[in-house]
Amino acid sequence: MSKSPSAQALQEAAEWLVRLEGDVGAAERNAFRVWLAADPEHMEAIERLQANLAALRNTPHEPAQAALEHMARRRVRRQPIKALALVALLLLPLGVALQQFPPSYLLADISTSNGQRSSQPLADGSRISLDGSSAVDLQFDGQGRTVRLVQGEIRLEVSTDLARPLRVLTEHGSVLVTSGRLFVEQLPDASHVSVIDARAEVDSAGKRMTVEAGQTLRFDVTGLGVAQSIDAAELEQAWERHQLLVRDQSLDQVLERLARNHHGYLLFDPRSLQLLRVAGLLPTDDSQRALRLLARSLPIKVEHYTPWVTRVSLEQP
Repeated sequence: MSKSPSAQALQEAAEWLVRLEGDVGAAERNAFRVWLAADPEHMEAIERLQANLAALRNTPHEPAQAALEHMARRRVRRQPIKALALVALLLLPLGVALQQFPPSYLLADISTSNGQRSSQPLADGSRISLDGSSAVDLQFDGQGRTVRLVQGEIRLEVSTDLARPLRVLTEHGSVLVTSGRLFVEQLPDASHVSVIDARAEVDSAGKRMTVEAGQTLRFDVTGLGVAQSIDAAELEQAWERHQLLVRDQSLDQVLERLARNHHGYLLFDPRSLQLLRVAGLLPTDDSQRALRLLARSLPIKVEHYTPWVTRVSLEQP
């Protein structure tokens, strides 16, 4: 049995996660790599913190709020902002907190923080755009072009190269395309590809399907869904206008997508909200307004505990 990380290592791990929450420069990222490499205990501390937070997934919000207020009062005199951020982090469920900041995200080749968009050219002349709280790793050489989507959503404009198709890898499968524009998104339980003017080959769980221009497909570890038609122009327009286009999607998935551009932490229990369905356009650059719009049409309650913590739950009858 491995030795538990020291209290100091756990504290440093939590503080690193807080420091890396916002826009991260190369110096800060390199300093984090040095800290990880300095002692195997540091990686163990990151992993242990994840495991400990998993136990808080179903913590009632009243005790969590009381603990937050109590701990904030104890530390607010010394480091008001960092103390509250750190306490909030330690009280969050795994799906919203450290899944947002796993080591794979922190060490990714390209990443964005909450609410940040990034667009840049790739080595082959293609262009990649990342939504908020998204990350990718890149591997481009003479044999192939690979983009591994660590988390979030990307928009790709793929330059034509018939000899080297570009492959996007997610936790649920792969998308192969030789040229054109498409979106690829990874959520906790599934990935989605939406093709604008390309033709993509999707491979998942040993099954393959061709997704044509103007189609979207959901795939997960069990295989492929059914390709559905989309309005490609409307989808691109929504992206450019920082809007979320939702077509009959469960509320928990909508909240996962909104969380990428939510300033602070968005808490919710996916199991209790997955039966509620959503359709329409929501602003991603104003997540609080998006939550108000959702609350007007759905039986949900939106509560704000601090400027950094928002909780969405079912309205009790």
